[in-house]
This record gives sequence, structure tokens and C-alpha cells, in this order.
Amino acid sequence: MKNPSDPRPPGYSDTPPEPADSIDSVGSAPPQDALEALQRKLAGLGETSMRKTYYPELQQRLEELERLKAFLDHSNDAIFLVEVVTGRIVDLNESASRQLGWSRTELLQKSLFDLSDLQNNPAAVSLIRCTEEDSDVRDLIVTELYRQDGESFWAELMLNRMHFRDRAYVLAVARDITERRAVEEALRQSEEFLKNIVDHIPAMVFAKDAQLLRFITINKYGEELLGYTRREILGKSNADLFPAEQAEFFSQKDRETLEQGELVEIPEEVVSTPVGDRVLRTKKIPLLDEQGKARYLLGIAEDITERKQLEEKLVQSQKMEAIGQLAGGVAHDFNNILMVILGYGSMLKNDQSLAAPHREQVDRIMDAADKAAQLTSGLLTFSRKQVIKTQTADLNEVIRHVQKFLSRIIGEDVQLKAVFAGHPLPVDIDANQIEQVLVNLSTNARDAMPHGGLLTVQTSLQRIDPGFVQANGIGEPGPYAVVSISDTGVGMDDATRKRIFEPFFTTKEVGKGTGLGMSIVYGIIKQHSGFVNVYSEPGIGTTFRIYLPLSVTSPLAEAALRDVEQPKGGSETIMVVEDEADLRVLLEQILTGAGYRVLIAENGALAVQQYAKSGREISLVLMDMIMPGMSGKDTCKAIRELDPNARVLYTSGYTMDIIKSRDLLEEGTELLMKPVRPLELLKKVREMLDA
Repeated sequence: MKNPSDPRPPGYSDTPPEPADSIDSVGSAPPQDALEALQRKLAGLGETSMRKTYYPELQQRLEELERLKAFLDHSNDAIFLVEVVTGRIVDLNESASRQLGWSRTELLQKSLFDLSDLQNNPAAVSLIRCTEEDSDVRDLIVTELYRQDGESFWAELMLNRMHFRDRAYVLAVARDITERRAVEEALRQSEEFLKNIVDHIPAMVFAKDAQLLRFITINKYGEELLGYTRREILGKSNADLFPAEQAEFFSQKDRETLEQGELVEIPEEVVSTPVGDRVLRTKKIPLLDEQGKARYLLGIAEDITERKQLEEKLVQSQKMEAIGQLAGGVAHDFNNILMVILGYGSMLKNDQSLAAPHREQVDRIMDAADKAAQLTSGLLTFSRKQVIKTQTADLNEVIRHVQKFLSRIIGEDVQLKAVFAGHPLPVDIDANQIEQVLVNLSTNARDAMPHGGLLTVQTSLQRIDPGFVQANGIGEPGPYAVVSISDTGVGMDDATRKRIFEPFFTTKEVGKGTGLGMSIVYGIIKQHSGFVNVYSEPGIGTTFRIYLPLSVTSPLAEAALRDVEQPKGGSETIMVVEDEADLRVLLEQILTGAGYRVLIAENGALAVQQYAKSGREISLVLMDMIMPGMSGKDTCKAIRELDPNARVLYTSGYTMDIIKSRDLLEEGTELLMKPVRPLELLKKVREMLDA
């Protein structure tokens, strides 16, 4: 191909044609001699002959060169011709001089390395300095070019090896990409900003492809909820991530959304997560392409598990409140009727003229009326319309006062054990009604132990914090005196436990109970601004824990309150073994909030595997005593086979005496009572770690 910068006309040869009379003498001459011969020939031509023969072609070539120069000089790109090995600039266009601020003369005295940071780019250095001949070598590099005023700009630099007149050069074409990089950076920041917004939305946001229903994106909240990383989720289908039944339900709703082509809301769907099953409220909508065909499926899922639990607790509370109002109204009106019956019955009973058979009938009427009066009294107590007279008393002394009576009513085959706090527990109570609560609970415990057993009454001081209130949905923050009444009876299932305080609900045979005993307990404690927590397992036993607000105005309270101080935290590693998801999350939050590192295990088998893997790091095992599958005792035994010095702290709703009587406790372990109280938990954990 002809070089456009070559001034020779087309068809011109390095060996110029000679006149016929001189061909023989010149044709075999070397190139230098041929050039001299040509020069002699041209010198012999006249000016007119030269102008006619060569001027038009020279003029055409000159115009081509001028157009090429104008084309290069007016390019927006800076163009350099660079000498191989040295990198010295041997030619450039005007745009290079204009963009960099140096004159052409100044730039011809510099190398390309002087104008950029290419020295730090191995690929560029290799391409420019390489001495091997390779006309096809090229590379695209992003670099900074330096201006004469000290400023710089980003450029996209195309480096291309080339040869000209048997010499190697590098053609460098630099394009200013400052504006493009600014746009790209703005776009990157915008994408990062939107990503941060989506990641911090308190809901799972995800998208799937419409064909295979595989995840193509998911936000950070979704990662945390599902317990997988983005890398583990992306490209996976529902069947890869969830149990079969759940996966089929999700896929069915996905397909329905795509078929309908509009927003679909699923009020409730359950998804399995590392912290247990969660209830989600999900909205799904197809994303369409230009042809109106569904290309993606967008989903937003809100975790409403806590809301559902609170709603259930609210419904139960409203139900109890409604029953209480109904019971109170009925009892009040019925009492008026009973007063008339008892009044006229007393008059008949005192009538001396009444025949003996009739007198016996009146006695039966009066007995029935007395029982009805007791029944209405219980209803009034449950509805909290019974008038109470409170005074400050030490709860320990109230229990001691009724202890002997409790021993008589539970029978000889049931052992009573009382454990009192080491300090006074001043409370504002109606002592007679609190004694009635203890009697009702003890009677209920006796009936649950037909073949004998152990009844434990224990007192303690607890400070309820907002975390406890939120987790359990009961009470108000503050110091409480606590009475725990535990039995080793038959226990209750969850359905029975939820109804235990409803009036007239009983598990006893017909005719063997009114079903008001627990209702009266509930009403009395509510009247004292307290609350009751029930913990029970079938075949294990039941624990009622009664919380009564501490009388902070009493001087006796000062000593008790001194025992409730903020415990210290730590940085040790604690493994939490708990099968109940909500409680597992709560324990993790309490411990991590105090600075501890927490490992989680959902059951005993996983706990043993985790300990075998990370035992050296684990300073304490916090474990539920009763779990499905591997029990707490068996888990503790397996862990101690791995590490005889392992420290284990049990959590349970039962007292230590009940646990020991059931042989549920491994030797050398400690027990923390449920429900979980953060201050007590942290205090006990710190105590065991420091031991």
C-alpha cells in the first residue's frame, strides 16, 4: 500500500527510467548510482518540461497531505507517533498540543512516559520498550495525561505497534474520558445509593427471572432473613432453598403473579429460616419488557412474625377482658337475686311454724344459695370488681404464714418445700387474697400429682426491663417480687396452657371442679397490678410464676434493690442451644448486646457438632433443658465427653428441685429459670465465667 506521506507520484520507482542511450550503462548500477543518474536526468530537463510532466501530480499529492494533516489536527483525540524503546515523541497532531498545553516543539523533546503514568503500567511498558518486531501488537489502556499547567485528565490510550521505512514506532491515540468517567462515577454512586436504600429497607426485596423462577438479586435484609449469602442465593430456585412444601407454595404464587400480570398480595406465608419459621406478608409483581412480556418477577416480603404474635396476645388479652366484664356483670346482677333468695330463705328458716320436711328443703335451698354466692364471689374476683384492701407486707412472711395450711391441703404423699429469698420482699397486697392464690395453686398442683410428688414454693427478686416486656408481652418495667410454685405433676400441653385462666375451663371430670380456681388467681394478681407466667410440659410438671410489683416506698425495699445491679458484660464466646426460635433470637440479642460472641444451635445434636468444631473457643454453653430429640442432659453428657471441663448453664421453666427430682440435671451444671430476664441472665453468665 502506498504511504500517503510519500511525495513520489504513482508508478514512480526507486530506479528512474533512463534514456534509451543510457540504459545499458545505468540499468545495472547500484541504487545510489541510479539516484545520481536520475538527478542528472532531471537537471537536463527544462523548467517547462518539468512543470508539464510532474507539477499536476505533485500538486495532487500536496493537497492529499494537507487534507490528511488537517484531518489529524482537527481530531478530538491527541495523536502521538512514539519511538520504540525510548518512548520519545517523534510526531504529533495539533490536538495533542492543544489538550496538553505544550507547544509542538516542547512535546517533541519529551517522551510519552513524561506525559503520563504509563511507567507504572507493565503492559504499556512492555509494548513500547519491546525490541521484537510485531506489527500486530496493540493494547487499550486507561491512564492519566499531564498538562503543562500541572493538572491532569483521564484518557483512554490506544497503543498500536507499526513500522515505517523499516523502523518500529508506536502510534498512541489518546481520548479524553474525563466527562465519561464523571458520568460513570455518578452512575456508580447512584447505583450504590439505590443499593444501600434497598439493602436497608426493613423487608426482603428480591427478583427472579420469569422463565425458570431463579433468584437474580436480593437485598441484605433478605440475606439475613434467609440465612444465606447473595452468592448462595443467586441462580437458585425455590426448591434449592426451601422445604418441598414451602417451595411449591412459593412457586405456585410466582406463577399466578406472572399469569395475572399484575400485583398479587399474599397476606401470610411461612418461610423456614435459621431462627425458625417466620411469617411473611409478600407482594409480587411482574416486570415487563418493551413487548409487554413478563421478564422478571419482583417481590417484597415483610416479616410480620412479631406482629402476629402480638396480635394473638392482644386477642387473648381482649378475650380475657371481655370474659371478665361479662362475668362481673353477671355476678353483680346474680348477687342481687341471691340476696333475695337468701333473705326469704332465712325468714322461712326462722319460721317456727314451718313443718320439719319443709325446713329440710329450706336448708337445701340455703346451701345451694351459699354455693352460688361463693361462685359469684369468684367471678367478681376474676373480673377485678372485688374490693381489696392493701397494705405493705413482706411476701416471704405471707408465705410462711400459710405454709402449714398448704402442707395439710396437699396431703401426705406430696412433699412441700419452701425456698425464700435472702432479703425482704416488700409488696403492697391484700394478704388474704394472696393466701387464696397460694391455696388455689397448691390445690391445683395436688390434683396434678395423684400419686404424690414435690411441690416447691420459691421467692426471689427480679427487675423487669423493656426487653423482657417486649419479649413476653406482659408486665411493666420495674422491680418485682416473684413467687414460683412448681409441681412434678402430669403437666399441660400448649393448647391447655393457653386456656388455663378462662372461667369454667377445667381439665377435671364433670362435677369435680368449677373451673374458677385459676380464674380467681388471674383476677387477684391483676388487681395487684401483677401478672402470671405459666411454664409446663406434658409428663414433666408445671410452674406458675407470679410477679408482684415491689413496694419501692417501703424502707425494706432498699436492701432488696441493692441486689439488682447492672451486671458486667464480656467478650467470651457463648453457645446458645435453644429449640424455640423467638427465645433463641432474644438470648442472642441479650448476650451480643453485652459484648459476648454468640454461636447458635437449634438442638442438642447440632450443639455437639458445633462444640466438636469450635470447643476451644466456647467459654460457656447456655442450653434449654427440654428439647425435642436430644435432651439437655444427653447433650451436656456428649459435650463433656469432648471436654470434661465444659461449663453448662441450663435454662428451664422449672425450679432446681423439680429438675433434680426428675433426674434431668447433669452433675456440675447450673440452672437459670425461664422466662428469660436479661439482668439475671447476664449476672449468672458473668458469675459462671468468672468462677
